[in-house]
Amino acid sequence: MDEQLCLLTVHAHPDDEASKGAATVHKYHEEGVRTVLVCCTGGEAGDILNPAMDKPEVRVRLHDVRMEELARATELIGYDEVVMLGYRDSGMPDTPENHDPRAFANADLDDAVGRLVEVIRRERPQVIVTYGDD
Repeated sequence: MDEQLCLLTVHAHPDDEASKGAATVHKYHEEGVRTVLVCCTGGEAGDILNPAMDKPEVRVRLHDVRMEELARATELIGYDEVVMLGYRDSGMPDTPENHDPRAFANADLDDAVGRLVEVIRRERPQVIVTYGDD
């Protein structure tokens, strides 16, 4: 039996999966390719771009809102699995969020790489899509 093809994407925050490559992932999912998203952070320090949603009651539960948005977006796009690496959003340089010890920017490199490698070894993707080094 042939091994199922797998496309794995790695994104920093929830919402990146919708703005970066969603149509490509959807296309391959529809063709029967297993699609897996690795999301490094929970998006807790993200901006709220919709003025109607920029309210204190939304900001206080921003992580939960981002997880709800992520679940809906990945369902529509066609991801078969979402893996959260479990880091806190780092925010922008020189913001309080950037200094949180749980932030992805402050993660031990070996730990972060190990978490990602674990997913790669389990999924054995033929293609990995992520960002450049800049």
